[in-house]
Amino acid sequence: MVEKENLFRVQAVASHKPWAAISALRPAQRQVTFLLRLSLAIVFFWFGVLKLIEMSPVVELLRSSFPVLARSPYLELLGLAEIIIAAGLLVDRLSKSAAALMILHLLGTLSVVWVSPALVFAPAFPVLTMAGEFLAKNVVFIMAGLVVLSSRER
Repeated sequence: MVEKENLFRVQAVASHKPWAAISALRPAQRQVTFLLRLSLAIVFFWFGVLKLIEMSPVVELLRSSFPVLARSPYLELLGLAEIIIAAGLLVDRLSKSAAALMILHLLGTLSVVWVSPALVFAPAFPVLTMAGEFLAKNVVFIMAGLVVLSSRER
């Protein structure tokens, strides 16, 4: 019932002042932000578990760029860090801290572009390799983390 009331309110406001319709959707913004956090948490949990069980396809990329991180216990620590980030994203009180950690983690991952550019671009910039495409999604994840950080949720 509340959803229908919000819809009617949005339609009424939009008919007079289109920009005001956005402010009428504020309750939905909270739910959308939670869904964003949930989707990020699922991906980070999944990636973390794959590292813990030594089934992550990222190991080859690590071996080629940061060999020490491709071995035990560092690989498991990376996986555990990703799982902790995922858990933090699900808890309202911890979501902003988890998003900040996620952004730092992703920036570290993107450093492969400078450490081993041949792994990212082939034959040359701007053509991406498969590893380059994998890393490019981190730009979107970083922006999603910034959305979580800038949300009004506590």
